[in-house]
Amino acid sequence: MSWTDAFIDTYTKDLSDGIQVAEMVSANSCKIGDLVLTAEDLLFNESLTVKLASQVAGQCLEVGALQDTSTYLSPLKAGDKVAVYKVKGSDPNDYTSTLYLVLGKLVRL
Repeated sequence: MSWTDAFIDTYTKDLSDGIQVAEMVSANSCKIGDLVLTAEDLLFNESLTVKLASQVAGQCLEVGALQDTSTYLSPLKAGDKVAVYKVKGSDPNDYTSTLYLVLGKLVRL
C-alpha cells in the first residue's frame, strides 16, 4: 500500500447521496450532468427565488417618491451554479418521492 492509499480514501459510494453542484436551466429547473430536475423535483430556499436587497440605500424627499439606490441580489436564473442535496421520500422503493433541496447559489470570490 502506498502512502497515498493510506491517506486518500478511494470513494466508491454513490456520489448522489451527498451535496452536488447543479447548473440552473431556468428559474425553477436545474441540471446535474445529464439529469434534468424540474420544479416538481426541487425545493428551494425562499431567498433564492426573490430579489433581495444586499445593501440598502436611498432617500425620500419631502415631496416625491423614494429614490432607491440599493444594491440587489437577483433570483436564480439559467446558468447559475447551485448546491443541491438529494432527499429520499418515505418509500425507498418509490423513486418519484425523491426531492432535491436547492441549498444555495455558488459564486467565486
